[in-house]
Amino acid sequence: MYYNDKTVSFFDGKFLKSKDTGISPYSQSLHYGLGVFEGLKAYQTQHGVRIFKPMEHFARMKKTAEALHMKFDYDTAELEKIAYELLERNKLKNAYIRPILIAADNMGLMAGGDAKLFMAAWKWPRYLGDRLLNTCISPYVRISPKAMPVMGKITGSYVPNIMASTEAKQRGFDEAIMLDETGCVAQAPGSNIFIEKDGILITPPLGYIMPGITRATVMDLAKSLKIEVRERIITVEELLEADAAIFTGTATEVAGIASVDGNLLKLPFNKSQCARIAEAYNELVHSVHEPAYTII
Repeated sequence: MYYNDKTVSFFDGKFLKSKDTGISPYSQSLHYGLGVFEGLKAYQTQHGVRIFKPMEHFARMKKTAEALHMKFDYDTAELEKIAYELLERNKLKNAYIRPILIAADNMGLMAGGDAKLFMAAWKWPRYLGDRLLNTCISPYVRISPKAMPVMGKITGSYVPNIMASTEAKQRGFDEAIMLDETGCVAQAPGSNIFIEKDGILITPPLGYIMPGITRATVMDLAKSLKIEVRERIITVEELLEADAAIFTGTATEVAGIASVDGNLLKLPFNKSQCARIAEAYNELVHSVHEPAYTII
């Protein structure tokens, strides 16, 4: 699904066949989960292929790498250029892009050394599909900010997320909703969450959650649509009594939620403010802005 014999990736300063990367089995990323990744989406527009908000994604990646003491010399403009060239070399238009920093060879527990950049791209439909989702509250909680930085995508921090999503699907649900260590709503394994009540959107505050770029985009869209948004703690009881709800994320885009733990949300989704947001987001990512690079 992710590559074939012709697929080109970027690794350690070179474009080469994905099958020939020769990534080291002694990396701290493999043994201890010390790594940083990002996820970006490219869309076909009327005026060429455009990556949505690449500078914001790469800036977050660099900030997270710095927090983990991983040496990372590429600037955001170089990363953007690599991403566009990767799309062009693989003849991709609507695609997902995955850059990851791989830690140096080190069997010790001290961070440091020069990390290697791997970047791949492939055609990937919306992560959670296009239908309304039946969700459940997960027994696995969102990682505590007291354990590691939560402002970026750290590879090791995604183990609880994988467990949450796997457990939900084994129980017949489409996706999980994770609580934080205080028992309040945090996010989905790979997405932020908004609930709607009486026409107002509510989303958990920063602290325990991923400060999602799509989350910030949705908040901007809501402002432009004159939809009030409040950032505050959400209890489980409020989640179950919500009129509507959505997940937001780069791979997810904006996905509507039908139910939580078998409880149907109150409004038909197409009558909700959440539906307006989903439509506006789809229009935005396929619209034309002024990217530094574009593929015709």
